[in-house]
Amino acid sequence: MSDEVFLDSGIFIAFLVESDRLHGEAVRLFSTPPRRWSTSVLVVSETYSWFLHRAGEDAARTFRELLGSLVDLEVLDAGEEHREAVWMKLDAVRGLKLTFVDASSLVRIAERKIATVWATDRHLAIEGATVVPGPWPGPS
Repeated sequence: MSDEVFLDSGIFIAFLVESDRLHGEAVRLFSTPPRRWSTSVLVVSETYSWFLHRAGEDAARTFRELLGSLVDLEVLDAGEEHREAVWMKLDAVRGLKLTFVDASSLVRIAERKIATVWATDRHLAIEGATVVPGPWPGPS
């Protein structure tokens, strides 16, 4: 397994939204960043949209600034080969109601043999990764 950490939308939201129930955990995680970390352009798009539509343009810009400040964060692209792998993943996990973004993240986690995911989505543990600070306990 790789020492790379993958970041999902939920951890960015928890970090920037002080009222989020996992804000303290997110602040703790970001205070000691891993040596290698990544996210995807699809996660960035999803998160930017979340902030824009739920908290406004200033919050979305704050998220963009955060991304720019995260030293050595690799933002993974999503070309045609990746899209095909995502469609295959969605077929393989039919019935779980995964979003395209979550399936994309699962493909990246498997491809890169990522053992730790900073997230709040329990689906991101499907490939065997540990989800930190932990999945939301509610229904999927």
